[in-house]
Amino acid sequence: MTKIAALIIFVFTGVTLISCKHDSVQPQSDLLFPKVKAIIQTNCLTCHVPGGEGMPVFLNSDDNIVSLAEAIKHATVDPPSPMNPRMPLGGELSDGDKKIIADWYAGGGTASN
Repeated sequence: MTKIAALIIFVFTGVTLISCKHDSVQPQSDLLFPKVKAIIQTNCLTCHVPGGEGMPVFLNSDDNIVSLAEAIKHATVDPPSPMNPRMPLGGELSDGDKKIIADWYAGGGTASN
């Protein structure tokens, strides 16, 4: 009888832990946004600020980054074309940075709260 009771307690504890963990997990795109923002600050803000050469695309605020998520992914991750030049101009992001942007976009392209 004690083996059955121990099994029931074990299963109940496991189910409880799994359900609690699910409630506290943030969407992956929220966890990636700070990394995306850092990539943009390092590689894009020399041009994409008011008065910069990258006008009218401004990437100097969280709202702008989120509203331009698809364009950011196209310009940095997708294959370049005449209608979709590779950014940053004159170079490419690392494969790791591209993966962060692609994963962030696939997760909804949102900003963390």
